[in-house]
Amino acid sequence: MSEVSTLENEYFNNWSQGAEQAAKALGLNYRILSGKGDAAKQIEIYEAQIAAGVKITFGENLVAANIKPIVEMAKKAGAVHVAVWESLPGFHPLDAGPDNYAFATFFTPDDVDNSYRIAKLLFDKIGGKGNVVHITGFPGVDADIARTAGFEKALAEYPNIKVVARQPGKWNQVDSRKVMEDMLVAHSKIDAVFAQNDSIALGAMQAAEDAGMHIPITGLDGNRETLKLVKEGRILATMGFTPQWQAGFALVRAYDASKGFKPSPCERMMYTGATLITAANVDKYQEFLAGEKLPFDWKKMSRALHPNDWDPQNYVWPIDVKKYWASRIPAGYNLPKAYQEAFDAGCVAQLTAEYKDHYKQHIPE
Repeated sequence: MSEVSTLENEYFNNWSQGAEQAAKALGLNYRILSGKGDAAKQIEIYEAQIAAGVKITFGENLVAANIKPIVEMAKKAGAVHVAVWESLPGFHPLDAGPDNYAFATFFTPDDVDNSYRIAKLLFDKIGGKGNVVHITGFPGVDADIARTAGFEKALAEYPNIKVVARQPGKWNQVDSRKVMEDMLVAHSKIDAVFAQNDSIALGAMQAAEDAGMHIPITGLDGNRETLKLVKEGRILATMGFTPQWQAGFALVRAYDASKGFKPSPCERMMYTGATLITAANVDKYQEFLAGEKLPFDWKKMSRALHPNDWDPQNYVWPIDVKKYWASRIPAGYNLPKAYQEAFDAGCVAQLTAEYKDHYKQHIPE
């Protein structure tokens, strides 16, 4: 079972496509449910599904505070959970028990670096100077914090870029379109828009085009509709997280944990790769995902089914957890001893090399 915040976003339709095909390849029943970003609704979904006998769960975990009660439910029922996108600072998977895999792993793209890369592309497009609008997502969630940090990192390298407005677009096209409409009224000159995801980019683009403007706009997600707009030149670029792979990989890792695979301490929190998509490589990326059957060998991803020749089929590498959580680590919290010892022994470099060596079936770049 997968739980996500909304089914009204192309990202999670693509996510579900990957999860469904991975489940079929592994002989599992699959369903996707939406908590609509409501904390109580999310808990109700997990309670009902685990009570009904579901043993494998994974999801977006938009409400990060719910990760702990979800994992506690999974522990009591002998189930496995994999968290994606949002983590809970001060709750490492090892904190659920070093030999317990109810909280199997956490995965997320490195959104600081991803946003930094695409922001630099946007700033270069306008010659390194001008007025930029920044439309963010949901304040306070991991992805929004990281993407803003990446944007700010790039901004520090471009002293002639001025951020004339910053406002939440709530990850959706409708709110973002209204935000952009208001910004166009308030500011006589806007040279570019950094949108925190693709839905925001679409809303900003529609508002700009309605006003007779064509300005560079970037997003993050790599949704199919956005890829078409990149090809048409209406969106400058997006960052492709390949949600089909992302959900399928999370399901496979949960499956592996349920079959006895024991991820090492540094494998419990990991980054996943992303592709910067522009007009130069959009055709190749579109072709890769074309057709009903996705180009992933889900069984080959499995460490349980392929213990020696497994292939993650994307870049995957360990998170430096202390750096990732940074100032958000609760006072008095210490990282698990097993993780700290592995980190001090060089597990990040070792696992990065190992996963890169096993990465054979590539996503186009």
